[in-house]
Amino acid sequence: MNKYRELVELKGLLRQKKINYETLAKYLKMSLSALSNKINGKSVFNILEVERIASFVGIERELIPVYFF
Repeated sequence: MNKYRELVELKGLLRQKKINYETLAKYLKMSLSALSNKINGKSVFNILEVERIASFVGIERELIPVYFF
């Protein structure tokens, strides 16, 4: 069982939409290493980051828990 199933779902969606980590990090105005730590479960996304990612990637509000919680 994967401890961070939601983040695996998020990574898959990013691949599907052809959004690389560098592009997402720039959009979020964070370093690539900070994004990497968050997307790999070493640190957590704050609610503003979650909302910005959802908007950028096109995740509907009711589906946010599938990818983040």
